[in-house]
Amino acid sequence: MVRMFAAAFAALLLITSTAIAQDEVIKSAMSAGPESISADATILDWEMNVVREGTNEWTCLPDRPNTEGTDPWCITGPWMNFLQAYVTQTEPDYDELGIAYMLMGDAPVSNSDPYATEPTGPEDWVTDMGAHIMLIVPDHSMLKGLSTDHRNGGPWVMWPDTPYAHVMVPVENRWPKAKEGY
Repeated sequence: MVRMFAAAFAALLLITSTAIAQDEVIKSAMSAGPESISADATILDWEMNVVREGTNEWTCLPDRPNTEGTDPWCITGPWMNFLQAYVTQTEPDYDELGIAYMLMGDAPVSNSDPYATEPTGPEDWVTDMGAHIMLIVPDHSMLKGLSTDHRNGGPWVMWPDTPYAHVMVPVENRWPKAKEGY
């Protein structure tokens, strides 16, 4: 009887800790976008397992624990295609505008090399990102003429000469930090 009780108690603890972990994933993922979007979005973990089914066209992912900073995402379908291509180092093949929210900020990243893992200097290494929106367009010629300087105080093209080029749109003031190069 004691063994049966202990086994049942252990199972209850496991279920409770799993539920708490899932609640934390959901809370983190939902923090990436406006509640009007994230409340009904599908929530995935970073292994692309569905944590919660959604009812709109958005997908939210939690903060990545293996990166600096806080970097959850809320994305549309083209961004999911983008992320899958990025992870497999293949070319994305989306054919419509994609929108992503990262309202909690982002991990430090190179502005020119999608796969850089070491800081490259203030002119290239983006830190203290803050809240931002990201846009992808299927025709990269539409990005011509946009700044590629992350320190310009406004939107810029990140990873411009790669298949992963996208527009970064800060929604918090990055000036004067951006100008100083951190």
